[in-house]
Amino acid sequence: MMLAALVLAGQVALAPCAIEGVPGEARCGTYKVWENRETRQGRQIDLSIIVMAATGPVRRPDPLFTLSGGPGDAPSFNARFFSRAFDEVRRSRDLVLVDLRGTGKSGPLTCPELATPDGSGVFDSHLLSAAAVRACRARLEKTADLRLYTTDIAVDDLDEVRAALGYRQINLYGTSYGSRVAQIYMRRHPSSLRAVTMKGIVPPSMASPEWHARAGDAAWKDLVARCMKDANCARTFPTIDADFRELLARLDRTSPVLTIPAGSSRPFDFAQGRPAVSITVTRGLFAEAFRNVLYTPEASAQAPKLVTRLLGGDDRGLAETALAGRTVLGGDRLAAGFFLSVSCTEDVPFLPRNAGALAAGTFGGDYRLREQTAACAEWPRGQVSPTHRQPTRSSVPTLLLSGELDPVTPPPGGDEVARGLTRGAHVVIRNNGHPIGNAERCIGGMIGAFLERGTADGLDRSCAAANPAPPFLLSGSAK
Repeated sequence: MMLAALVLAGQVALAPCAIEGVPGEARCGTYKVWENRETRQGRQIDLSIIVMAATGPVRRPDPLFTLSGGPGDAPSFNARFFSRAFDEVRRSRDLVLVDLRGTGKSGPLTCPELATPDGSGVFDSHLLSAAAVRACRARLEKTADLRLYTTDIAVDDLDEVRAALGYRQINLYGTSYGSRVAQIYMRRHPSSLRAVTMKGIVPPSMASPEWHARAGDAAWKDLVARCMKDANCARTFPTIDADFRELLARLDRTSPVLTIPAGSSRPFDFAQGRPAVSITVTRGLFAEAFRNVLYTPEASAQAPKLVTRLLGGDDRGLAETALAGRTVLGGDRLAAGFFLSVSCTEDVPFLPRNAGALAAGTFGGDYRLREQTAACAEWPRGQVSPTHRQPTRSSVPTLLLSGELDPVTPPPGGDEVARGLTRGAHVVIRNNGHPIGNAERCIGGMIGAFLERGTADGLDRSCAAANPAPPFLLSGSAK
């Protein structure tokens, strides 16, 4: 009854829907926004909306809106996870999942061209192949103005949806790129917010991928140090850092073309009965793919075993690892066109002149910098506000969460953002990486308590310091 009344008041057409793995009442629908918000003419975009109703007897008037990362991921793809992770929040508040323009089910700007091999079935070593980027742009520009997919514009869409749904104030949760969205929302629509939470903080000083190589290298060095302090890991992998460096040096020397047999059981788009594919594995491509392995403590705990296996001659495993990184931007899950519109407007133009030098000496080097910069030479650029690179100043209660071992948005970013928030608190989760991952219960509980209290003052943070590390994989298969 409460949800139905809310929808009627906001004049948004939502209908009951069933979401696999999500208990309780949910309603789904769309809300139209103008692609060009200034002229209010031309193309309109149907923004996808999911409202998962509060499950308890008392429903608070301020829901939790969730924001995903990427840029290019979408909350609708994470509905089951959000329902589980924020179960405590949902007892008294609606969870609202709005896919930003150009992502998820909101006119997605996907680029399958980025995950397409050449005519002979061989993938090149470019994460963002210039030819594929040009082809994607040419196709998308037939219907979309790619200059109009920026965070500022998406935030204004989101606040319009808030008003249309009839909510006076909302709470926000933003992860990774979603933390940038949340900060810009705090600047542009402060009166619409009751409280904000963020995980994996992107500070305004970060021009992605400026930090990628250094943060990934720091995460690897920390992993090696932890392995050496673990008696079983040190005994099993006594030369793990040297082994990793040798694997990289070998790829520097050879850059092999490796084949994955037909019908691979791995979860790639071409798996299960598709033809065999080959990939050129350069050091840069492999290093970027390997950095992704370090995103979670669970995968990091398998990394020493993985390196040992690959150095020992597991060419199929090497090809699969590289291909997982090579095709991530070409799937349906991450809208690469939105990623490029954001990156080429909000990040790459602000990379420092010495970004390449800052990446020198890291295991990833300047590969990601070169790839993203070259891609942006092929992509149109939108506009940013004059405050784009300025710190967010706000008195909205804010809980910032960082993973101790995050290889892309490490804790200093959270410290930077917290300095501008008079009612902000930054909590570092021990033994945690970029996603919520192994700290799901801890983080979900803290966010639930924070939203109930409306302040981080006196919040119990003990679980953050006690979060356990998964054990290293010493035998078996590392995947």
